[in-house]
Amino acid sequence: MLARRVASAKPDGPGAARSTWRAAPESETLAPEAMMKTNRALGMLCATVLLAIGCGRVGDFGEREGFSSQGPDGEGDELGGEPENGGEQSETCHDGVVQPGEVCQAQEPTTIPAGIDPCSLSIADLDGDGRPDLAVPNSDPWVTPGGTHVSNVLRGYGNGDFAKAVPYPSGEELPVGLAVGDFDGDGRPDIATANHEARQAFLLRNMGGGMSFAPPTGVGVESTASSIAAGDFNNDGLDDLIVNTPSGVALLRGTPSGLLHTDTLDVGGTPMHSELVDLDNDGNLDLVAAVTANADGPGRLVILQGGGDGSFPERVEHPLPGDPWWVVAGDLNMDGDLDLLVANYSVNKVSILLGNSLGGFSETTDINVCLGPQSVAIGDMNNDGANDFVVGCMDSDRVQLWLQVEGGEFELTRWWGTGSRPVSVQVADLNLDGVPDIAWANQFGNTVGVVLSQP
Repeated sequence: MLARRVASAKPDGPGAARSTWRAAPESETLAPEAMMKTNRALGMLCATVLLAIGCGRVGDFGEREGFSSQGPDGEGDELGGEPENGGEQSETCHDGVVQPGEVCQAQEPTTIPAGIDPCSLSIADLDGDGRPDLAVPNSDPWVTPGGTHVSNVLRGYGNGDFAKAVPYPSGEELPVGLAVGDFDGDGRPDIATANHEARQAFLLRNMGGGMSFAPPTGVGVESTASSIAAGDFNNDGLDDLIVNTPSGVALLRGTPSGLLHTDTLDVGGTPMHSELVDLDNDGNLDLVAAVTANADGPGRLVILQGGGDGSFPERVEHPLPGDPWWVVAGDLNMDGDLDLLVANYSVNKVSILLGNSLGGFSETTDINVCLGPQSVAIGDMNNDGANDFVVGCMDSDRVQLWLQVEGGEFELTRWWGTGSRPVSVQVADLNLDGVPDIAWANQFGNTVGVVLSQP
């Protein structure tokens, strides 16, 4: 099950001006025999109550259609029936030695209770002990009237195990997105949530002392808040926030006294997920947003060049198949420039756009993946020096690992059945063995799923 990586995208020449944003040269397209046939689209039936778009919640999990009986190549049954675990593991695993190229992710995921309705997941060292912790937003009142809106933090032991979730108040109605950053400049990572019904972002300032947070303080945005991301977009040394709303991407500046809403950027539709990343190597963070299809056009990536002062003066758009729900940046073809990877939910595809040093990108190359891809993550999962990717599919309750193999191809190597509706897949070294592990939030399962490397 292979899909070819596209050819490297390069600038027009060494004398090309950095400030000129241009599309990279057209890439090599996938050969028909290397392409996998498209999985049939799997929709979501509407529930009696329409849930928050930032969670990707458009229907009750009990009303979903059954899983597809058609595998990714149109012939097998890898995706058939109930979710299960499969794929190859290296014979050299479990000897305690990390070797290049070995695939040693555990056969079955560990599931950890994480509170009601965890819509997203962040991984960070929140207590300063050198071990990664997990944090998810929870909205108990959505299920249990009178409950509290919280963020649950699961302290990591550094071996892949985590302590029982501890809730911290996270403001008003329906926190659905969570990000971590130092927004007040005190050197400690804080938590910020996007609270859908409250139309606000709330800041939980880290007070130190092991693990303690001040009461949440909120700042309003124009409309319902969904996903959220952190980064210093004005180069003042403090992390800032971007919050996705139907009105656009809200910019919230971090200050020593709290968050300050400065602007909302119109991206021509509803941004499902946005990232702050320096795409053109000028030292300033740019903004890339995955925007769903609407009456004005197809799904697309909107890229806004960062001015380094909190402004985003230049804009480029790239059309995409279906409805893009997640975008992440990483160097997939190992040329030193950042590329983009997008989860296109409604067409069951992951799209690759190769970048150049000017912030330009190639045409898309698409890979057929599991049903309902909601999120993607990039990392060198087998320690061979080439980046791979992981995709979480919330309509098929599945996470897939695609390894980059010889010839610049991506191979579906391992897959796992998950809890109900996996969202916000992440990769990080959770057991401190030098190899990335995988984690995600099982939204309807009220758990976090973890797959560990086992050298």
